[in-house]
Amino acid sequence: MAATSLQYRSKQSVLLNGKYTVAEYLEIEARTGERHEFYNGEVIHMSGGSINHNRISKNILQYLGNELDKKTGLELFGSDQKIFLPKLNFYLYPDAIVVAETPIIAESDAQAIVNPILIVEVLSPTTEDYDRKDKFLRYRSLESFQEYVLVQQDHSEILTLFRSTPHTWEEEEFVGIETTIHFKSIDVHLPLSLIYRNVTFGA
Repeated sequence: MAATSLQYRSKQSVLLNGKYTVAEYLEIEARTGERHEFYNGEVIHMSGGSINHNRISKNILQYLGNELDKKTGLELFGSDQKIFLPKLNFYLYPDAIVVAETPIIAESDAQAIVNPILIVEVLSPTTEDYDRKDKFLRYRSLESFQEYVLVQQDHSEILTLFRSTPHTWEEEEFVGIETTIHFKSIDVHLPLSLIYRNVTFGA
């Protein structure tokens, strides 16, 4: 786990020197206006996404948000919203999360949510292995977490992992632009044609 995480950081991020407190981490974000992950004293800069990544993220927020507007007790947040993993002292920025009822905020000035039920990550070549393995294991430390959605950006394919029992995760693949994905944790169906709207593969 540690080796994979370090490999990810060397490719994706600029690791600032030394160990930092949470207060120092928050000050870095406030001063730079940029997003960073925080893991046990390490501050990791988050680079920007590709055009496809940004289009897919926008589509998910728009069209999934439209569906959630028809429901009560569910709230959608985008990639500027931090989440906190209390058991691991980890702050992260998923591409999208859904919270049931009221967001629970970490006991710090981080404005980080600790009770997502659904987490969406749009994959990229430099982070795919990390998102599929280490990051998923870490997200599972959240008791509220029910569903993980991994979205490919270079072809129309989405993998969902749904927590059917406390220790059992069910995988389901949705492949092809004509397919419709079912987000089980929030009972929402969404065509892949909307998630990949205006996305150009192979560009």
